[in-house]
Amino acid sequence: MTTAPVITRSSVAKDLHPALPGLISDEAPTPIFRTFAALVDAVETAVELERDLSHVMSWDPASSGFAEAAENQWQDCLRLAFDVFAASAATADDQPLQRMAMLLHFLIESTGLDEALHFQQLMYAHRDLFSTEDPGVREALNRAARQVDAIVEMAVTALDFAPV
Repeated sequence: MTTAPVITRSSVAKDLHPALPGLISDEAPTPIFRTFAALVDAVETAVELERDLSHVMSWDPASSGFAEAAENQWQDCLRLAFDVFAASAATADDQPLQRMAMLLHFLIESTGLDEALHFQQLMYAHRDLFSTEDPGVREALNRAARQVDAIVEMAVTALDFAPV
């Protein structure tokens, strides 16, 4: 008799992944920064939900609402990204955040692997547009860059498992 592995969705466990440490607080430099930090957390949650959905044995297809929750999370990400890049920049540190939010927005809306790879390549080719001296902003941008890589990795994996 084999024992099936137990997989717990992180969205089920409370506070499994805390918010950006020290980044979302009343001391955050600007509203754009606070919204961007929320965006990074939302993208991380959406990626986790998508990973959970990709493992057929890790969720019950009969359960209602899980796929819809993932789609709603992506919609929240798009709304937050729009809020970041549509706001007026208060400091020079807001501009790299706005650029990254715009890149994330377009990446989330991308319809194919080629498009996703293009946005990832743009991010790395123009790294100077997504950099700053502020350590908190830099940490948030680095986390967002890791999320870009995770989204592209999911797109590559989905293509690898697509029916021929």
